[in-house]
Amino acid sequence: MSKKKKETANNATISRRDFVGGTLIGSGAALLSAASPATRADKPSMAPTHDFPQMISAPLNDLDQTWTGPGGVGSYANANGNTHSVVNAAHTFRNKDFEKQVADAESTGEHFDLVVVGGGFAGISAAYTYLKTKPDARVLVLDNHAMFGGEARQNEFDVDGYRLWGPQGSNGAVWPISGAKKIEMYSHIWEELDLPMEFEWQQAKNSSLKIPKDIYSPMHLTWEDTDLGWFHENGGMAVNPWSNRFKDVPIDEKTKNDLIWMELYRQPPEREDWAQWLDSMTYKEFLRTEMGIDNPFIDNYLNPFAAAMGCGLGTDVISAYQAFNFIQPGVNQYGRQFGIGDPTDYVYLASFPGGNTGILRHLVHRIIPDAFGQASSLTEIISNPVDFAALDRPNQPARIRLSALVVNVRHDGPVDSADQVKVTYLKNGVMKTLSANSVVMAGQQHMNKRVVSDLPDSYRDAMDQFAHSPMLTINVALRNWKFMENLGVASVRWFGDDMGGWFTTLRRQMILDGKEPMPLDPEKPTVLTLYNSFGMPGLSLKEQTVAARMRLFSLSYAQVENEIRRQFTKMFAAGGFDADRDIAGITLNRQGHAYLVTPPGFFFGKDGSQPPADILREPHGRIAFAHAELKGYQMWEGAVHEAERAAAQLLAL
Repeated sequence: MSKKKKETANNATISRRDFVGGTLIGSGAALLSAASPATRADKPSMAPTHDFPQMISAPLNDLDQTWTGPGGVGSYANANGNTHSVVNAAHTFRNKDFEKQVADAESTGEHFDLVVVGGGFAGISAAYTYLKTKPDARVLVLDNHAMFGGEARQNEFDVDGYRLWGPQGSNGAVWPISGAKKIEMYSHIWEELDLPMEFEWQQAKNSSLKIPKDIYSPMHLTWEDTDLGWFHENGGMAVNPWSNRFKDVPIDEKTKNDLIWMELYRQPPEREDWAQWLDSMTYKEFLRTEMGIDNPFIDNYLNPFAAAMGCGLGTDVISAYQAFNFIQPGVNQYGRQFGIGDPTDYVYLASFPGGNTGILRHLVHRIIPDAFGQASSLTEIISNPVDFAALDRPNQPARIRLSALVVNVRHDGPVDSADQVKVTYLKNGVMKTLSANSVVMAGQQHMNKRVVSDLPDSYRDAMDQFAHSPMLTINVALRNWKFMENLGVASVRWFGDDMGGWFTTLRRQMILDGKEPMPLDPEKPTVLTLYNSFGMPGLSLKEQTVAARMRLFSLSYAQVENEIRRQFTKMFAAGGFDADRDIAGITLNRQGHAYLVTPPGFFFGKDGSQPPADILREPHGRIAFAHAELKGYQMWEGAVHEAERAAAQLLAL
């Protein structure tokens, strides 16, 4: 990793129409069925517009490895988020002859009982569920990335003789099972996969810091479980601000009181229709009208926290009911009214070293037993290299075909009478087609509405109600964390530009098969993870998702790397941090459509209309839809639930 990198930018201008049209970047097959200005010779780049002055100008076509940046080591080295290869593949073919390309696709001669489009939790779970009932079936999973998993993938680093892991996205299982059942965040698949029923957590050596077990909780949910620092450029590092009454935090007394009231609020309006009522307003409206908090600092404090937890964007656009689902301050008190109390009192998020990749790999191991070689133990399944040759062998029940971008799915004849479905995909620059008795679409609705070409209008209208925000997950591999020990902080929140992040934390790892996956010692290497959402309050929901996604994809690796180095130096230099000496690697994972964003009315419908997810849970002929977003929130447990439902519907055919 170079220490200094020069920034480049293309200053070409584009219209607002071109800007909005170009926001499909990162949505895979969507780009093949809608022209992207970034592919046209006369519009080679994206640049600021009058409507979106926040945008940074950078090329968005012909991307290369310098845009993706290093992907670490191991099986995931070429699959860190939406890489340049994934984005470029979507630009290989032009809109003008798209239909002809599909019609002329080369037949593979293959026919499957089930084809699954998407190799994340929903897709792999659908294949697993189908094969449990029909173990002799032929099932193919198609995924456009170089690695299965969706956002349940990991970054791996070799630093000073240690193998380190960090999550690319999906991270945290609600635990323990008794608590997960209480809040309906439980999947029986945990026991089926023989995953641990009890956990032991490593203890820090040579450190007196209070260190949390997961990434999300110390963002705010349980700030008392960590030694937390708040960093302001004009005030330095304030240690444990909540317990120290915000000593050394440069904010006014009103803001301090608003923060305290946010934590003490206990009596929301009691009403039987509380869930529907919360879904009728934004979270910001609830804060202002019910809690009496109308404070820009509080908004700025909550926005990235809400977004990273799973809401996708901030208080001004998410429904108050979605804020409740992710245990946001104030609305979380409704748990007391129907008997579940405050979930943070009895559940937490259990995270494997590489996030939920560990769970996903157990599913893959079940459908392709030698996907990780001769793996049998927990550690081997989680950490063994992937045997890519084992994934797509003929004559085995389950197959996974990677770097295969599905561009068209349709029934072979009238929907009501067709006995098979045709699937067309792009691999190695060649359009190919195959057939299946049935198909599970296990991706998001922005893709489904463009790929499934014989959808009725009711399905398309429902899919149009799904909005998605991006996320940039950054893993910073460090040679040591002595500087955090010296400063007395295990977790740090900072306030400023989001390109360089806003929060990171140390975390205690699970003990796997009696061993620590990596040492927890200030003198030893570790990985710090950052979740950046790029919300832009003040714009509409649609404009925010567009602008945030374009900001994510217009940033070069060098820009983000330099900003991380600069931000870490500002925060940690007083503890002895030196970026050139202490940073061993930085990996970016760009997730263009990371989270579903649910505005008011999404969960219970508007003006008596049917919620969009209910429409999509009904199969379209021989095609069923399965993704966590149909639950309204993207958790791995929900992805499994929707996959089981979709597989059962198709098995019933």
